[in-house]
Amino acid sequence: MLHLALAGAFLVLALVHFVTWAAVRTQRVQLWLASSFLCFAVLTFTIGLTSREASAMVADTRPWLILGVLPSIPLPYTLLRVAWSMLDLPLTRWRRVMLGVALALGTVRVVDVTRSILSLPAAGLTSEQITQATTGLSLPLFWLLATCVAGTWAVEAARLLKRRGAMAIAVLAAALCSLVLLGRELAVDAGWIPGPSLFALVGLPFLLFASSALAILTARSLRGADLGTGIHRYRRLTRLGRGGMGEVWLAVRTGRAGFHRLVVLKRMLDEKHEEPEVLLHRFIGEARTAARLHHPNIVSVYDLGQIDGAWFIVMEYLSGVNTLELVRRVKKGNRLPLEVVVEICQQALRGLAYAHERGVIHRDISADNLVVSFDGVVKVVDFGIAHGSGEAQERVTPSASPPPATRLTQLGGIIGKADYMPPERLQGAEATISGDLYALGCVLHELLFGNLPDLSTGGLQLPHGERPEAPAAHALLRNVLATALHLDVARRYTDARAFQRALEPVRQALPAVELTGWLRENFSERWTRERNLSELGDPTPAEVEALLTRESAAAPGENAEATRLIGARAAPPIEEQTTRLIQRPR
Repeated sequence: MLHLALAGAFLVLALVHFVTWAAVRTQRVQLWLASSFLCFAVLTFTIGLTSREASAMVADTRPWLILGVLPSIPLPYTLLRVAWSMLDLPLTRWRRVMLGVALALGTVRVVDVTRSILSLPAAGLTSEQITQATTGLSLPLFWLLATCVAGTWAVEAARLLKRRGAMAIAVLAAALCSLVLLGRELAVDAGWIPGPSLFALVGLPFLLFASSALAILTARSLRGADLGTGIHRYRRLTRLGRGGMGEVWLAVRTGRAGFHRLVVLKRMLDEKHEEPEVLLHRFIGEARTAARLHHPNIVSVYDLGQIDGAWFIVMEYLSGVNTLELVRRVKKGNRLPLEVVVEICQQALRGLAYAHERGVIHRDISADNLVVSFDGVVKVVDFGIAHGSGEAQERVTPSASPPPATRLTQLGGIIGKADYMPPERLQGAEATISGDLYALGCVLHELLFGNLPDLSTGGLQLPHGERPEAPAAHALLRNVLATALHLDVARRYTDARAFQRALEPVRQALPAVELTGWLRENFSERWTRERNLSELGDPTPAEVEALLTRESAAAPGENAEATRLIGARAAPPIEEQTTRLIQRPR
């Protein structure tokens, strides 16, 4: 009767988690928990039904014995998924292999036990016959599966104690309790100690600890707390990118009365980087810096938080096109209208002027850190290595050899993208406002000619070529570039507003431009997808994934990765900010 009562309790908890998952659909951890509870309910029910007292009332217990062994296939899978979901760990290749091995071993056990049970008589089974049917090949597999699952919980939790805090402690405690119960059951089976079988209780620590942790997360989220693995105010829809220390998600901010807003979540996940303290300082610094800059031409940051050691930033979702994609069009021979180029640069300069006036130097201006939205607004994004103009900077070491050609933000003695750095910065000078303006001059050069400026001869060499449709404006732009990219700091523009004023005569010599209409016309398929995405009343991960997949397949001419990222360059994959070196001081 104890087993039957326990099976009823497991069934009730399974239904609770199934209902929660069906109502919320935020994370599949509720589904894995419900499935685990259901498997344990089946297991304990069959143990109770085939006991000596109950078997006297059942004519043929063999079907119930087979039913009891069937959870050996899904139970290891669901328990492993629960652990990884609770700890917010990605399903990596080796974890997929582990799941596959668990399913295979469970299947072998079920086949072996079923064959043995079917060879038994239909009635009058004794406990010795039942024990004999579950020995042989299947018994070692059973203990191997159970130990591996509990051991995985323990190892994963112990590895993440510093990063996941209370959640990792709960998972570790559940694993240790289960390992103790498994050891006791092994001793009973081996005849080392007497006592009844309590295997059905092995699942209690796993599932009750996991349920309690989810309840705590739910309570936190109801108080408006941080991003969690359970019910939370930010519902993740699809992952846009992943790097060595974090990931970027498209998410929806949920609220009452059907309120929702698309946002971008930028999260730190991995502690394996060799400079975790430095990277965490920059991650938090990016949020603080961007949060105090309120300007139409600077990406907005809505929130910064931490849950069990994992930091996250909630940023504005940008529906538009990365400037780097415009550069790629120019490289393919598709010239951009001069009025479009000038408008993009002028808007970017407005954002930079605002940041500079508030003492913030970006240090990472590049084509992939400017986004043009479908509303015709240019946004400066990624303040991950920005710093105050009055603050002390990192010690830098001049590069003895030319830095590698790369668009990735570098770590080491000199921080930033080497291709956009002014010569004095590469020689070890501190970053200044002039460096931001020089970098924007490089972006202007790319938008005009499709490549970065050539300084190999010791001076700026502008490509030859005219614009018959606007020769005067083109000549003025070349003069602006010559000033913005001058090797002598004193001969460049003194500030962003001076750069902007220099572009004004060029703007006056060109026809009026409607950036919104031009962008929507030239990226019509992307714009259609964005409209469909915005019209989703309450988007689910499946709906968003189907929309992105369908639109990507319909637009084979676009860059696949850029198409998938939509406007999420507001929060580029973290690996693009921190993975390579120009020069690391020794």
